[in-house]
Amino acid sequence: MSPIMRRQFVAMTALSLSVPALSLAQDFPGRPIRMLVGFAPGGPTDILARLTALAMGKALGQSVVVENRPGAGGAVAAQALARAEPDGYTIMFAGDGQLTLLPQLSASAGYDTLRDYAVIRTVAGQSNVLMANRSSGITDMASLLRIAKEQPDKLSFGSAGNGTPSHLVGALFEDATGTRLLHAPYRGAGPAMADFLAGRLDLMFVGMPVALQNALDKKLSILATTGRRRSALLPDVPTFFELGIQGLGEDTDVWWAVAAPVATPSSIQARLDSALRTALQEPTVRQSFDKLGVDLLERASAASVVQIKSDQARWARLLKAGKIRIE
Repeated sequence: MSPIMRRQFVAMTALSLSVPALSLAQDFPGRPIRMLVGFAPGGPTDILARLTALAMGKALGQSVVVENRPGAGGAVAAQALARAEPDGYTIMFAGDGQLTLLPQLSASAGYDTLRDYAVIRTVAGQSNVLMANRSSGITDMASLLRIAKEQPDKLSFGSAGNGTPSHLVGALFEDATGTRLLHAPYRGAGPAMADFLAGRLDLMFVGMPVALQNALDKKLSILATTGRRRSALLPDVPTFFELGIQGLGEDTDVWWAVAAPVATPSSIQARLDSALRTALQEPTVRQSFDKLGVDLLERASAASVVQIKSDQARWARLLKAGKIRIE
């Protein structure tokens, strides 16, 4: 074969290999996409997922339907994503706990984030806020620390489940303050918040949207927020840093990402990412995020993987030290 013919053959082969991938991207999506959410309806993950899914569907020209799969702190939905066909028609709106801690909590978690998922993009983040039920006798951080140190395991805090952000920040708080709280895991933030509002829980580590929704409730006290600076939405609430509690800075804020099965073709991943970027630029989405106290992150896939590895290392240290326990 002459050099000219050889070059023509190589070019034709490369073109034939690229055509299927190009066709996949052009034809996708041809039917509605499922967006799995690992928590019950009404919680922050569910609310943000629905906002994102609606705008993403517009960008794709096809419906993105949220499907709630609560249970095991988000592991039920995470396992379903790991088993899903890698065709782009099943994705997940995942919280950081699902992606960074849950696989480390138990060998039976059923998935490994970096092995099983392609993280398309991190889309949002928010500060953590510590709230107390006044019926517990807590009105400020000093009273909380006094009770917690005098009576270990007396004060209860609810979470959306083992390994969820509300659990993790509670474990970080215990580690930073040398206290022991009673962790009560639920099947989502909504049910946990309902019991907290009913006075059946003493504390809740919640996201900014939930704190804002309940800021005027006289039965509750807002004690502190994560981050180095006070939130403009809660200017009268000190940060943990201000109160002398180390280890609850910006890097412990909650974040959410969209993920797909790892074998999803790169052309489809790119299509999903493009739709996400378009969705997050929608004024209605930005306005909704602002009202909820949620920050737009738009962290690309590679940067998301770096964040996941960093968080995994943090939780591994706490697990080894026994600061995170499986109840």
